[in-house]
Amino acid sequence: IAENTYKTMLGEALFCRAYYYFASVRSLGGVPLVTEPLDDKYDGGENAGLYIPRSTEKETWDFVLAQFQEAADLLPETRSTGKYRADKWAALGMKARAALYAGSVSKYWNKKPIPETYKAVQQELTYMNASYADAYYSQAIEAAAAIINSGKFFLYGAEPKSEQEAIDNFTNLFQERQDGEWIFGQSYKNGVSTNTNEFDYKYGPHQVHSTGTSAWQWGRYSVSLDLADIYDNYDANHHAVDGKIKTRVDGNENNPIDNYAYSNYLPAVGELIAYDELDGPFVNKDARFKASVIYPGIEFRGEKIIIQGGLIDQSGKVTYHTASTSAVGKDGKTYYGLGAANEADFSGFNKIGNTNDGNWYSTGFGIRKFLKPGSATTYTQNPWYDLRYAEILLTYAEAAVEKSTPVAAEVANAKTYLNQIRRRAYFLDTVEPTIDEILKQRRAEFAFENDYSYTLHRRRDFYQVTDGDSKEGARTHAIVPLIDLRLDTPKYIFVRANSHLEGTIAKPAPNNVDVKNYYSGISNYVKNKITPNPSQE
Repeated sequence: IAENTYKTMLGEALFCRAYYYFASVRSLGGVPLVTEPLDDKYDGGENAGLYIPRSTEKETWDFVLAQFQEAADLLPETRSTGKYRADKWAALGMKARAALYAGSVSKYWNKKPIPETYKAVQQELTYMNASYADAYYSQAIEAAAAIINSGKFFLYGAEPKSEQEAIDNFTNLFQERQDGEWIFGQSYKNGVSTNTNEFDYKYGPHQVHSTGTSAWQWGRYSVSLDLADIYDNYDANHHAVDGKIKTRVDGNENNPIDNYAYSNYLPAVGELIAYDELDGPFVNKDARFKASVIYPGIEFRGEKIIIQGGLIDQSGKVTYHTASTSAVGKDGKTYYGLGAANEADFSGFNKIGNTNDGNWYSTGFGIRKFLKPGSATTYTQNPWYDLRYAEILLTYAEAAVEKSTPVAAEVANAKTYLNQIRRRAYFLDTVEPTIDEILKQRRAEFAFENDYSYTLHRRRDFYQVTDGDSKEGARTHAIVPLIDLRLDTPKYIFVRANSHLEGTIAKPAPNNVDVKNYYSGISNYVKNKITPNPSQE
């Protein structure tokens, strides 16, 4: 075969191997590095050559980064055939991602260290040191800079002229592959319409779902209030202001009620902010929120999506998410507990005791990202971005500010790249590249794209009750819109609540992560004669 064909095939093989080892090291720590065929190691006896010891975690990270770089050196910049196959930029992008991961694990190892009593820690199989971090951050910056400076990539819809244009751009980004932002990913358009997934069918709002009679359909992806709160609001000049959803007149948004589904909590008149419209708390939210999340009162597919969780009648009786509840307001109109008389006309909340109660959003929010904006579809064929250009910008920014001694030029670039991400969302101000701001933008940008859990993992930020933090902080939360008929003109109020999905009447145990479980167990470690991970000792 031709030399360039050979290089491309070898580069792709190295890319695949690095990709798998990256998944292994972030989950398992150091693993055996197999770099040659093992066919001749079967000797019919002890087969000693097959028992390859685990390398240290650092050695494994270094192997992954070297493999991605070698793949990048061999792969072409563009693929004339097979547009979804890895190229030079995919390899460099994955190197940047892996280097940031290794840098984070190194820097934050001592934040939640695994005790040295475990063999895997003693042998440095599950161990990193803060002294390693800067070198990894430099590799992340170098790989990201190569992609940025190539001039081949750009943010899709980088400079919208309005908030609505920003919403539309961010929506369209996930409907079709946008080449300027695409670096690596998967296509579902394989010529077989049913050989895809039922994302839209399962997770779209009840009111505008696709046809079908299965109980397991529509509304089955409820988004936490905790995520909704992190998106900034726009002020009058489209500068960013705190976007934590405003529900209380006194501004104290930190005391959710417990298990609202069974609660008799009755807010006093004037205690909660009264909104004229169901979407009142969300009108100034980040365009990415509106493009990614189904929220109460959103206009979607030509219909107002009703997500209402209860009703307070004129006498002050409160009823939470019961479909049969109705009452007359002082204006003489009849109002309903879930916002409408018929099930077909509302999309939340799930109704206690109903066998299909999972078909209504249960937290006040659902997922919009990836849903078709025009009409429902039974089989979803949206592309999946494994790696897109926005991640490269934010990876550079995070690595630059996380160095123990930041480099002024790199921090200046980080500021530029961070604000490019914000400008795409139609924020017209400029902010400094603090780590908190970078992480907030990363969470807002990549919601539902399998990024946040890995960010928590690499930065050792999974929650632990033993840290002495408030147990309430480990809970997931909901927002429950109520129609308040005690007022002369009925208005909507919003109750912050602990998600009832975490328990029934008894308060559930908060989420908790044992430090040993930052690393998964090693399969068949006895048979393979290798050291197990701490969770297995």
